[in-house]
Amino acid sequence: MNIDPILALESLGYTEREAAFLYLVAIHSGYFLRRQFDYFTDRNKGALVMRFLEKARVAGHIEFLDYKQGWHVYHLFSRVIYRLLGDAESQHRRRKGDAQVRARLMALDYVLENHGDHYLESEAEKTHFFTETRDIAPEVFTSSDGKLFPLLASFPISIPDRTRPAHSLVRFAFIDEGLATTAKFLRFLSLSGPLLRAVGNFELVYVSASAVNFSAAKDAFWGRFSSAAPRSPRLFDDNVRAVAVENHATLQPRFTTLLLGYSYPKLQRSEARGSMEGSHVTE
Repeated sequence: MNIDPILALESLGYTEREAAFLYLVAIHSGYFLRRQFDYFTDRNKGALVMRFLEKARVAGHIEFLDYKQGWHVYHLFSRVIYRLLGDAESQHRRRKGDAQVRARLMALDYVLENHGDHYLESEAEKTHFFTETRDIAPEVFTSSDGKLFPLLASFPISIPDRTRPAHSLVRFAFIDEGLATTAKFLRFLSLSGPLLRAVGNFELVYVSASAVNFSAAKDAFWGRFSSAAPRSPRLFDDNVRAVAVENHATLQPRFTTLLLGYSYPKLQRSEARGSMEGSHVTE
């Protein structure tokens, strides 16, 4: 029998909304900011978030990472939480360097702002979706050990139309955590290209807190996916193009840039330092 993850987290003393937020953090990020809890609960900063953070800290479920200059990042690291969700050894439990922490915070913002999609929440779900639902050979998106390519595993993948998973557009997000160049994006395109072509009807969303790489990323994308005449945009403000592929299916690549209007901790050290004892809830 499947256990409702929200009810499982409520059994630890959390309210329904607190449990739902922790679930999103555990699945998509492992890290969060206080404003993200406020956004999810539709509340301004106040006693609600203070009680939540203190409850989670006392329970030993989160640690506070002090980034100075008023920044605190909260890391959901407790094995108890992840075990309840069926993944006691989740990589989200592990302490990450600054760049990865920032990328995960941005991924959580992306999910919070695009909550209407159905997200493929685990490596197993992604693998099952591509192999069973979309009939794509696993070697297209997995390494020799059968594991999903890390760059595919670490970024959000979603389906806007959950009622038609075999035919729905598939949305891939690439998170630019503050990259100086598009080199990482080019690696992502090279690695994910065969999967994107096999999916056919897909959208790639380039997510960043700065527009500095948008133009180069767009050129790189369309350089790999030759265009026919542009069609009407489906999401945000970018191009939609369709071309024929060898198997006579229709390749419908979409490329979108999404500028997140939020501030994030600066990239300043290789590992953020945190404390589980004696932390206080301030920002």
